[in-house]
Order: sequence, then C-alpha cells, then structure tokens
Amino acid sequence: MSLPISGIYSAYMPFFDIAQLPQPRLESVLGALCFVESSIDNNTEIPMIQIHAPLLDGADTACELWLSHAALVSEKPLEHGSYGDIQYRFNDKFLFGVISLPESVPMQTGTALASLQQVTESAYRQIFALMDDLDYPYAYRLWNYMADINGISHGLERYRQFNVGRKDAYLACGREVGGQLPAACALGVADGPLTIAFLLGRKAPIAIENPRQVSAYEYPEEYGPRTPSFSRATLLCAELNNLLFISGTASIVGHQSLHGSDVVAQTKETLTNLQAVIAEANRKLGEQKFDLQHVFFRVYIRNAADLSLVRNEMQRHIGGTIKAAFVQADICRSELLLEIEATAWHLSEHS
Repeated sequence: MSLPISGIYSAYMPFFDIAQLPQPRLESVLGALCFVESSIDNNTEIPMIQIHAPLLDGADTACELWLSHAALVSEKPLEHGSYGDIQYRFNDKFLFGVISLPESVPMQTGTALASLQQVTESAYRQIFALMDDLDYPYAYRLWNYMADINGISHGLERYRQFNVGRKDAYLACGREVGGQLPAACALGVADGPLTIAFLLGRKAPIAIENPRQVSAYEYPEEYGPRTPSFSRATLLCAELNNLLFISGTASIVGHQSLHGSDVVAQTKETLTNLQAVIAEANRKLGEQKFDLQHVFFRVYIRNAADLSLVRNEMQRHIGGTIKAAFVQADICRSELLLEIEATAWHLSEHS
C-alpha cells in the first residue's frame, strides 16, 4: 500500500479480500483493476474491471485498488453512478470509472459486427461526455485491455485500430491531442471485450515526456494512420505529496524498438526509460522527489518463461525490495517482450 497522496492512495490485495474489508474502508474504494484467469462475480458496488491475464510469480495481490482519503479530500462520502456503459465512483476531487464493450455490440452506424476501432471510439466518446457533464476536466490515468492486440483484422493490426478509434474520439470531442494527454497503457489479453479503467480529477496534472523517446503522439506514419494518444507520465502535485503515473514503458528509443529477441536487454532498456521519465519529473519539480526504489511496478511479460530473466534484471538494476506484480500479457508491438507501467510516490514520505 502507498501512503495517502493528493487525497488518493493505492492498495494491492487478492480479489476475495476486497469484500472482507471493513465497511468504512470498503466505502472509500473509488475503483479497482483485477487480474483474473476467469470472470468472478463482483458482489460490491466498486467499479471494477477484470482482466483475463494471470499473474506469473505466484503472488495473490491480483487487484489494485484506488481509495479516497476522506480526511484529505472532504467529509462527503463517495457516490456511485452510471453513464451509458460506464460505472463510476466519485467525490468532489476524483472520479474512477470503468467501461467494457464487446466488439459484437451494434453501433449507431448500423454495423452488425463492430471493429475494435468503432468500439474504442464509442468508449472514449462516452468517457469524454462524462468528463464534460460531471465537470472532471482532467484525465490522469487510463488502462486499456483488449483481446488479440497484435492480430490483423479489417486490414489493420488491432492495436492500430484501437489508436484510430481513440484519436478519432479525441478529435470529434475537441480534446487535446498532444502535450497534455494522460498516462496510459494498452495491453493484449487472451479474450474478452475492450476493457478500460480511468481516473479523472479537477486539478490539472503536469504531462511528462521522456527525452530519450519521441512523444507517442508525434510518431511517424509507419506506426499507423493515427498516432497513440498518451503522455509518458502524468504528475499530480499537492501541498505535501506528489504522485507520478508512468505509462506503459518498453524498450523503445526515439520511436524504434530495440534489442529484438533479447528479453534481458529489453528489460534493461525499459528500466533506463523509466529512470529517464522519473528524472524528467524531478526536473519539472526542481528537486529529487522520486526514484526507482519507491515505485510500484506492473510488469507485463509476453512469454511466461521469461519471468526469472526479467525479475533478475530488475533486481540487479534497482536493488533492495522491489514492489511489483508480474502479469502475462501481449505488448502493443509484436517484437516487444515486456512492458512496465509504474506508480511512483513522493520520496520523502517513504525515506
């Protein structure tokens, strides 16, 4: 668990422990992301996505919870709501929402079998409409999961379909398409609908880019007809604490994937990129607030057999006790063997 930061904090636990939480704690949960091998009934009002992607290291902390710290936010309890296909919980500063759309959903165009592109555009249009209607102007973090991310359909790789649908929604809804985009990840899972979780707020974050990489929203055309719509990280600042959401990060320098089939070299390059993002966040803040030792990592690994190689390289590079969950999932580029997303918290709170 991380300490309360900017009025929110995260906790990690097994799925079945959620319902056993004391009632005051249960009522403070904004939402959750759970990694499960098959769907499980959610007997709570917590907005929750269930991602069909198993943990690899035998750990049982399959769920990431985001909770409100009422003493730092307001005395008002969390409220629950729905908006189209979205379920959400919110208070006066934060909103956590989830949406899942099967690709067989009929779209307004009358298409009987919708492509991932169409479903993605529908999901993001709903998210943007919710942001406008409830006055949460800033998206801090989005998590995107889809089946067969590297597969080809409708003449285009499915991840590129997703990017087209997402960018079309941004453009149609008059949203920023560069500079102030949220942190995000997009991973491939074995099956299931397009599934998205998102965290919104009313305080403007700071978008962070990686000086070692071309910003994703400025990628050349070789990566698809629409560029990806995310920043490398978003920094949320408060009086006493800071929170850094680091997007899914891989072995990419400039805009090119490096190290081919070498998972150890890809891990090292990915960690170098994470360190570069952290250094850029510290530069924006004007002091050393973050480091790799005070981070929770979610490590997505394409091939389960690579787990020990990835974990050992992380241990060698970072040292100390690493807080991480290792998940089997497909990465957005077929040549990439792993991707790491991270949440970093204010260094002085954990010294």
